[in-house]
Amino acid sequence: MNKKITAKHMAKLWYSMLLFIVCNGNYPAQIIYTDITDVTPNASYSLDLNNDTVVDFILYYGGSSDTIGVFCHPQNNNAYSGNFLNNNYLAWALTGSNTICPSLTTWYDANNPGTLGWGSNVGYWVGATDKYLALKLIVGTNTYYGWARIDLLAASSSFTLKDYAYNSTPNSCLLTGQTILGNPEILNKSNLSIYPNPMHTSTTLKTIDPLNNATITIYNPYGQLVKQVTQVSGQLTTIYRDNLQSGLYFIHVTERNNTLIFQKLQITDD
Repeated sequence: MNKKITAKHMAKLWYSMLLFIVCNGNYPAQIIYTDITDVTPNASYSLDLNNDTVVDFILYYGGSSDTIGVFCHPQNNNAYSGNFLNNNYLAWALTGSNTICPSLTTWYDANNPGTLGWGSNVGYWVGATDKYLALKLIVGTNTYYGWARIDLLAASSSFTLKDYAYNSTPNSCLLTGQTILGNPEILNKSNLSIYPNPMHTSTTLKTIDPLNNATITIYNPYGQLVKQVTQVSGQLTTIYRDNLQSGLYFIHVTERNNTLIFQKLQITDD
């Protein structure tokens, strides 16, 4: 009799704990990964990033008979990450293990659809294979971050969507290509600051946890490597301007093949 009572009470206890977790939203965080059969649509693809039957992004291609482009059109308040260059909103074509966070460069919503590729020479995606589109998903009052892996033909006349994922914890980072939660110690180092920014002659990169044999790479807006510092260790690192021209750059910090930060850096002559 006592065993039955104990089992009954234990069942109620477990049920109460489960109900508390669900009602308070404290369920375990995870990367929600969706692996689809590679799809090359006739014209467009409606991407439902969190699989809730609501279309979050429309990927499509079209244009004149002479020039075709591939575009990303966020729905509702969702957004993609990219930059504005030569009167074009261009979506970033990220490689694997890049950090997608609230601080990732600039986000553009439905008011400014992004160009992945236009013809054979406009955009970062022209002829791209296994590159990642950084995505921001708004659901109610929560913001989530995710990615979609896409190939683009060299003439931007078609695209292939391969898979996609997002972090189920609001306002939490993930890496491009990440399908499961990674090492928290690695992701925590993405809490990094750069000051001053804009910089004139030098700036200081600071991390909460010390870097260990990391590499700092700086790219121009065209994705070209313009400066690199290797074997970086410690919490404070000074980056000198040297011969870099004034303008917008992007700083990429990696450690043991893990991307810790991908952030913009402005250089001025003032």
